[in-house]
Amino acid sequence: MWDNTIITDKGIELLKNALNGGTINVTAIKAGAGKVDVSALKSQTAVSEIKQSGTIQGVTTASDGTIKIGVLFSNTGLTAGYLMTQLGIYAKDASGTEVLFAISQNSTGKEVPSETSMPAWSLVHDFYIKLSNDVSITTTIDPEGYVTFGTLQEELEKQQPIDTGWLKVTNFFNGCTHYGPNSNVQVRQCGKFVYIVGAVGNKNELATKQTSDGIPDVAMFKLPDGIGLPRTNVRFAQQGSGSNRFSVVVDASTRIVSIGRYGTTSCINVPADAWLNVCLTYIVAD
Repeated sequence: MWDNTIITDKGIELLKNALNGGTINVTAIKAGAGKVDVSALKSQTAVSEIKQSGTIQGVTTASDGTIKIGVLFSNTGLTAGYLMTQLGIYAKDASGTEVLFAISQNSTGKEVPSETSMPAWSLVHDFYIKLSNDVSITTTIDPEGYVTFGTLQEELEKQQPIDTGWLKVTNFFNGCTHYGPNSNVQVRQCGKFVYIVGAVGNKNELATKQTSDGIPDVAMFKLPDGIGLPRTNVRFAQQGSGSNRFSVVVDASTRIVSIGRYGTTSCINVPADAWLNVCLTYIVAD
């Protein structure tokens, strides 16, 4: 696309200083909508008809001295589209003077849409410059409103909705297990929501009967690692064998799911080999 890329006269001066032990500090990469004769590119001191600045993504140097400078352009805040025909690398030397170091020009240009016409548009471009291994090039990245590719990727991964898929519960307590092969207890987290479905079967009687000390909760199983937990303990009403109702509580600190309040009109023990249907959803704490 960029058929003419050259180092400007001012850029050559920077290179001469760098070869004597100086450092070239890339400070900006700007895009413009103007064009000049190819013969005039070398003498340019600024990009023609500057429209926007890109986000410098860093500089890497290969063993043969080839330097790659990455830049990201987006149309955030761009009220009008334009035809991108020039890209310029601006840099400073030790004296602090900023010059147009290198420039690229394209004969046909690249359409850049406004933000309203095409939200979230972006363009990634890499400059490759072959220099002596003795030349040091660094970048100045202004963090105001921008991120590097690495940081952007990290943030995007954080924003990706979690989907664990269905995980079969494997950790049971007090003689509890899956009720049957067609009703395995499974857990799934999708984003901020956790779903628990299936049916528990208990080989032993569970001591959920109300006593003078209160109404006990008896542990049935533990949620798999990696499943998010609620902000606080949450309790759900469920129905088991016959007309018996019971509550299921998800412990926000231990990951243990317990049963309590089993019965119809009073809290009784859960008889062995009961059918304990579990179907509930909760929201994961921030």
